[in-house]
Amino acid sequence: MDHALVVPDSSDAIVEHSLVIGQEFPDVETCRRTLKDIAIAMHFDLRIVKSDRSRFIAKCSKEGCPWRVHVAKCPGVPTFTIRTLHGEHTCEGVRNLHHQQASVGWVARSVEARIRDNPQYKPKEILQDIQDQHGVAVSYMQAWRGKERSMAALHGTFEEGYRLLPAYCEQIRKTNPGSVASVVATRQENCFQCLFISYRASIYGFINACRPLLELDKVDLKGKYLGSLLCAAAVDADDALFPLAIAIVDVENDENWMWFVSELRKLLGVNTENMPRLTILSERRQSIADAVETHFPSAFHGFCLRYISENFRDTFKNTKLVNIFWNAVYALTSAEFESKIAEMVEISQDVLQWFQVFPPQLWAVAYFEGVRYGHFTLGVTELLYNWALECHELPVVQMMEHIRLQLTSWFNNRRETGIRWTSILVPSAEKRISEAIADAHCYQVLRANEVEFEIVSTERTNIVDIRSRVCSCRRWQLYGLPCAHAAAALISCGQNVHLFAEPCFTVASYRETYLQMINPIPDKSYWKESREGTEGGAANLDITIRPPKTRRPPGRPKKKVLRVENLKRPKRVVQCGRCHLLGHSQKKCTMPI
Repeated sequence: MDHALVVPDSSDAIVEHSLVIGQEFPDVETCRRTLKDIAIAMHFDLRIVKSDRSRFIAKCSKEGCPWRVHVAKCPGVPTFTIRTLHGEHTCEGVRNLHHQQASVGWVARSVEARIRDNPQYKPKEILQDIQDQHGVAVSYMQAWRGKERSMAALHGTFEEGYRLLPAYCEQIRKTNPGSVASVVATRQENCFQCLFISYRASIYGFINACRPLLELDKVDLKGKYLGSLLCAAAVDADDALFPLAIAIVDVENDENWMWFVSELRKLLGVNTENMPRLTILSERRQSIADAVETHFPSAFHGFCLRYISENFRDTFKNTKLVNIFWNAVYALTSAEFESKIAEMVEISQDVLQWFQVFPPQLWAVAYFEGVRYGHFTLGVTELLYNWALECHELPVVQMMEHIRLQLTSWFNNRRETGIRWTSILVPSAEKRISEAIADAHCYQVLRANEVEFEIVSTERTNIVDIRSRVCSCRRWQLYGLPCAHAAAALISCGQNVHLFAEPCFTVASYRETYLQMINPIPDKSYWKESREGTEGGAANLDITIRPPKTRRPPGRPKKKVLRVENLKRPKRVVQCGRCHLLGHSQKKCTMPI
C-alpha cells in the first residue's frame, strides 16, 4: 500500500541543486551523486541511459517526460561538464515516500556529518530524520547499513582497527615517552587477545600525588567483536576518579585478569623504588582475587559494598535488617560492629551463616586492614559503563582515542581548577575539616602530655595522639582527615587542624596529580604500520593482527539496564558522638547533657 507523500519545503534544496549547461564536476562519481541528490530533492526517478569513462547520460524514468541530461568528459582533464540539458518535467514525479535513488550509499552520505558528531545516532532516528528532511522513506535495514558504511568511512572498519594496533601503541610510546602501550596476539592465528595502555602523565600523578588506593573493574563491550574493557583507577585529592591503566581483552577470564594485574605490577615496579602498600577494591570475583594475591601479595584487597549489600538484601529481604547491616558497615570499632551483629542475630540467626560466606574482614570498616578513605563502592563502574555506551560502535583504535581525549580534557580542566584554589586542602577535604571543627566544640579536652589528649563527652572518652595522628575512635586513621576529637585536641594546643590532614588531600598534591600532560597523537595517515611491540606473535615482525574469534551474534542484543543511581556510593550515615544515635551529628544533638 502506497503512503501519501508529505513533501517538506525543499525549494532551497532545488535551487541549490539546479543544473545549468556548462556546469562542471570534478569526476563522474561526483556527477552521479549530484544528479541522485537532485532526483530525491525534486521527487522524480532517475534512469541512467549511459555511464562510462567519457560520458554520463540520464533521463526521467517516466515515459514521455522530456527531462534529460548529457554530461561529457572535458578533453585533457579529469573534469566532466554538462553539454545538453532539458530541465523541465511534465510528469507528476514520485507520489509516494519510497524513492529508488535513496540507496544505502546515499543514506551514508546524508548522515555522515551527524554521525561524526554523534556516533550513537540510532538507525531509528536516521530513518525518521531522512523522512522529515527529504520526504523519503527508508527501511530500518537501509538506515542501519547506511550508518555502518558512514562509520567505516569516518573511523575505518573494525578489522582495520585491530590491524593498526601495533602502530598505535608505537605512536603512544613515541609521543608520550614513559607510557606503557602493548598489544598481545594469539600465537597460532595472530588474533587479537589483549591491549594495555597507561600514559606517563597518569603513572606520574598516581605515584607522586594520589592516595595508595586502586579500584579494579570491567565492562562488557557490545561492538562487532565483543570483548571487555578493564580499568584500574585511583582517586585524586578531591575524590575524583583518576584512571591509571586501561585494557581491552577478547574475553573476561582468569588468564586475562592475571595478565592485566601483572602488567599493573610491572608498571608500578618500574616507576617506584619503594612500592606503596596498596588498598585494592574490586567486585567479588575469584579471578580478580587470585590475580591480586599473585602480583600484589602485600596489598589489602577489599570488596565493593554494592555487590555485598545487594546480596544481603536479596538473601534476607528485611528492611530493618538491611538498615542495621549498613550501620555495621560504617561502625568504626570492633565493639560497635559486634553490637550491630548482635542486633541482627536477634532478628535472624541465618546472618551468622551469611557472614561465613562474606567475611567482614573484606568489607567492614571495623575489620578491614587497609585504608579505603571512605570508598565503599566502585566509582570506576559508572565510568566504564559510560565509556562502553559512548564507544561500543567504534573500532578499537578510535575507542582508545575517545578515552585518551577525555583523559586529556580532564587533565587540562583539573589543572586549571587546581591553579585557582588558594586553600591548604581541596574543597571536599576543607568541608569535612570544617564539620569536624564545628563538632569539636562539644568536647572537653584534657591534656595528658605533649602529644596525648583525652577528649571527654558524656558517653565516651577518646584518646588522641597528635604526633602519631591517631584517635581511639579510628576515624582519623581510616579517612585520613582529623576527626572531631582530633580537631578538639589540636585547637586546644593552638595547632592548625588543616595541617594535620594526610598530604594526599592538599591542593599541592592535587596540582602534582595533574602536573604532566597527555600529548596528542598524530592522525593515522602519518603512522608507519610497523608491527614492533607486538607480543605473542610469530618471529616475523611484519605481523597483521586479526580480529578476535569472539563476534557479536546476529539479532538484537539483550539489554541489561544499569541504572546510574545504583552506581553511586551509599550516603554515609551520620552518627552522633554524644548519644550514639544515627541521623544527626553532635552539633545538632538535642539530648540533655
